[in-house]
Amino acid sequence: MNITDEGTPVLILNAGGITLGTESRKTMENHDRVEENRNITKALCALINSGEGKVKAHIKNPDYILSKHGIGEDLETSFKNILPSRPLDFKQYQSYFFICVEKSQSPDVSVGKPATIATNLYMRNGASSVEMNLDAAQKFLDNIKVAGGRSPSARPSDRPGDDTQEEGHIQELAAAFFKQSKLTKKENFLFSESKNVEYKSFETKKLLQRVKEILPRTVSAFANTDGGYLFIGLDEKKQEIVGFEAKNCQPKCLESEIEKCIQQLPVTHFCEEREKIKYKCKFIEVHDSGVVCKYVCALRVERFCCAVFAAEPESWHMKDGGVKRFTIEEWIKLLMS
Repeated sequence: MNITDEGTPVLILNAGGITLGTESRKTMENHDRVEENRNITKALCALINSGEGKVKAHIKNPDYILSKHGIGEDLETSFKNILPSRPLDFKQYQSYFFICVEKSQSPDVSVGKPATIATNLYMRNGASSVEMNLDAAQKFLDNIKVAGGRSPSARPSDRPGDDTQEEGHIQELAAAFFKQSKLTKKENFLFSESKNVEYKSFETKKLLQRVKEILPRTVSAFANTDGGYLFIGLDEKKQEIVGFEAKNCQPKCLESEIEKCIQQLPVTHFCEEREKIKYKCKFIEVHDSGVVCKYVCALRVERFCCAVFAAEPESWHMKDGGVKRFTIEEWIKLLMS
């Protein structure tokens, strides 16, 4: 990605090549579609946060006509996520595609909402880890700032309803399961996934990779809600204990990677204590006919004192003649100004 000098005072940011059109983008390899989407949304985000200009991209498909083929559903969704309240101005000139960004489309810093591709700030919603949108992230951080942090445990409802009682029961069962020192292969367990409980089977040689993929958002979500349990080695459909084989991933290796991943998660503090993420990781033996055959990885994450991100927010701006990512401190300052 580079700045193009075309002899005009308008800043033009070159996003490289792109395949356009609803049908054409559907037939692309997923990796290529994601990479193109990322390049052009990154450029758009940077321009919106930095004033005005144009994003320029070379159209790869020669027969493309903007008015006839559209731009592509994935691009439309990404653009709306960055700038939900305003339509963008798309133009085609020969084999080039332009997105025009005017000052009126740039965020008002007094409002404090920088254009953002991903907040990377998660919460639990039911049995899922869900990324907060910009409004939710701002409200969440504002509440923590006003309170000077979050209490170690959630304040119970004065009149807990059936859902709250059920959540509490599931958490008690998960807590009892976490304390086990030995499990039996194919035995059923009695709790479902919930706001405080998630489990995966991951019966694959790529277990370590899969765990590293889900861990940042899961830890962020649990820490930002009320804490919770993640179990690796439980079958979601049959609710059976399946475990994972040591040959696919040695427990010590997995524990080391989990520790490394959690230590690298970005956090922000509004409290005096400035504590680290609290968690406990253990491996429970899975027995078959009295012999250890597999393991279940059990991770308990505590409710965090302030905010835990899965990664630094993905928000870009123009600085020193190039496209730079906001630091987490810069992004939070803009969001909360």
